[in-house]
Amino acid sequence: MKATNNYIEVDNFSSCDSKLTLSWHNLSVWVKNKDEEKSTWFNKSLKSERIIDKVSGIAESGCLLAIMGPSGAGKTTLLATISQRLKGDITGEILVNGRNMPSSTMAKLSGFVPQQDLTLRSLTVMEHMQLMARLKMDRNLLTSQRNQRVISLLAELGLTKCSNTRLSALSGGEMKKVSLGVEIINNPPLLFCDEPTTGLDSYNAGAVIEMLRQLAVQGKTVICTIHQPASGIFDMFHSVALLVRGGRLAYHGESDSALAFFNSVGLVCPTSYNLSEFLVSQLVINNDIKSQQRADRICSQFNSSEQGQALAKKLQIELTKNQHMPCYFIDNYLFKGKAEDEFQTYISIQTPSYFTQTYWLTWRSLIEIKRNPQDQIIRLAFYMFIALLISTPYIGMTVDQKGIQNMQGFLYLVVVETVFTFSYSVCHTFPAELPVLLREIGNGLYSPGPYYASKMIILLPRALLEPILYSSLVFWIAGLFGGVIGCLKFCIPVIACAIAATAYGCLISAAFESVATGSLASVPVEQISLIFCGIFMSLSDVPFPFILVKYLSMFYYGIEAVSILQWSEVDYIPCSHVNGAPCITSGEGVLMNYGFNSSNFGLDLAGLGAIYCFSHFIGFLAFWKRSKQQAAY
Repeated sequence: MKATNNYIEVDNFSSCDSKLTLSWHNLSVWVKNKDEEKSTWFNKSLKSERIIDKVSGIAESGCLLAIMGPSGAGKTTLLATISQRLKGDITGEILVNGRNMPSSTMAKLSGFVPQQDLTLRSLTVMEHMQLMARLKMDRNLLTSQRNQRVISLLAELGLTKCSNTRLSALSGGEMKKVSLGVEIINNPPLLFCDEPTTGLDSYNAGAVIEMLRQLAVQGKTVICTIHQPASGIFDMFHSVALLVRGGRLAYHGESDSALAFFNSVGLVCPTSYNLSEFLVSQLVINNDIKSQQRADRICSQFNSSEQGQALAKKLQIELTKNQHMPCYFIDNYLFKGKAEDEFQTYISIQTPSYFTQTYWLTWRSLIEIKRNPQDQIIRLAFYMFIALLISTPYIGMTVDQKGIQNMQGFLYLVVVETVFTFSYSVCHTFPAELPVLLREIGNGLYSPGPYYASKMIILLPRALLEPILYSSLVFWIAGLFGGVIGCLKFCIPVIACAIAATAYGCLISAAFESVATGSLASVPVEQISLIFCGIFMSLSDVPFPFILVKYLSMFYYGIEAVSILQWSEVDYIPCSHVNGAPCITSGEGVLMNYGFNSSNFGLDLAGLGAIYCFSHFIGFLAFWKRSKQQAAY
């Protein structure tokens, strides 16, 4: 380990051996937005809007390139496109050293620092960096190598003093450094940064840009978008690309030459005026013809300018650089050049196994729960309050003809409250974390499968422990039958209902974009399930076309299971002295009256297990489909 230029370099990580040039040629990008005028409640109409219009450019190794322009010029869209993180209608070519790159390879070659960092904020800086090291770095590295890289990187970024501070307590500048550290932990040769100075004061903004410049000087290709930097910050950029609204290129070249070009088209920056502010102001298109004509003149004259001709020559070199080289394949993509070239170091990175991804994602969720226990405590308190609420009226319940209805009503409440409590408590899971996971999955940090599996695992302990407390409380308050052994047996179907309900909640959460929509869509399903649960209608009287509906109901399986456990303990029920009143003399008779079968206890548990598996299967398919959506950059 050695210190150079105030940066700590670690062997095999910090030195940038790859000299990569990124070029893009005649890029046009269209995105589809909702057409408010043509869309109806039943039909969502989309319209295609061009954001980038035939833009070309180049970023070379050792160069810090700034993409600038007024709001709406397409800066972030261009950055996301050339980093191959944008999913949309794109025409043109994006080349690395003159070669087309698949998005999977580009993800390994590059890092992307977003404008707004989206991550779970309960981890400390050290924990977050160690997690990213496990998910981003080669699986064959030793733990000591990963730890060394994390420690040296924190020192390099000036974050050692806050390594044990939670992300939620960091300042804006410190959080930007953490985001940057996550993306350079693998030392990628390409680095993209979207508005890295947003929300920072002038000192921290300058420090971040200086850090990016140092990374470029070390041999990386660094590209960032920036809206309107201070003059001191503008001078740090090696080159600049200026866009006008509509995604057209107004200038691309050395930052020192930008003023000379604008002077050549008759636009002179006043003395002591902020140069970057002047440049951007000349590219603003208002509702007047004059500003439109000015922008058109700048764009058209750039192509014939000295800077435009120099750009065209460089782009032509990139297009023809590898046309005579031998071919080879990587990930079923055809490349020209030598297989053992600069790409091989990054392409050969072995991503963590699914087991490793699942383990660390589960670990992160556990830390999040441990450090934010208030949600869990409130849920448990309400669940126990419900137990008191529904069981207190049934204290001293007797077993007679009137008590049959009381018992079944109580068992119904026990099961229904469990199902609703656990299903609705997880409905927010995926909508709340969707922006985070879309970005992390899009960056290749992990796959949808391990993430979904980690959620399945993290929900199980609560679905096992809380129903035991709940069942024990209602069992003893209401004075149910069976003693200690009966209480333990009574917990089993309630636990099974809770586990199945969490899977059903995950299905609703994964299938719908909002909790409100999911809750509304689940109402008819739950209503039908309640109708055929055996309380509101005797299952022996169900018409033939609907006789199988009960097998889709969690409520049916749960209520039948707890009914079997309770009524199997009752051998005799005295008849009523009221003339003409019905008389059921045994617990078996009660089960038959409600359409239950005393031998179905195992079938009920199997049915709840089937609902658990089916719900998670469909939920995962819905989640997998949603994970393919465009991440927010």
